[in-house]
Amino acid sequence: MDMTAEHEIHLLHDKLQAWFRAEVAADALADLMEHFCADFSMVGIAGRRLDRSAVQALFAGGHGARPGLQIAIEAVQAVEAPSPLAVLRYREGHAVGEGETTWRESLAVLRQEGGRWRWLALHEVPVA
Repeated sequence: MDMTAEHEIHLLHDKLQAWFRAEVAADALADLMEHFCADFSMVGIAGRRLDRSAVQALFAGGHGARPGLQIAIEAVQAVEAPSPLAVLRYREGHAVGEGETTWRESLAVLRQEGGRWRWLALHEVPVA
């Protein structure tokens, strides 16, 4: 497994947690969006496809919206993919404060661009 791609999974989720808790200033949105390819898209747990612009709008509206949010990443597995891509499956848990953790299964496709990993696609489904 390419450990730098796995590191990117953890790094981005740490930044997302800080973003939704408002532990970083709202002007950190540009830094957050640098983690995504220009042609990024995702299908979230609601089943809607979002392009990069829609994800950016979602983040902009969510700054500080989830104080106490805890994001856990578990069971990261690499799926064989040709370079410059990395495909990773992982389990993601969200909890707010002492609340119950809700889990989702995620499949991420990352692409190496300019010497760093950027997110190309993400597909999430809730764990039944």
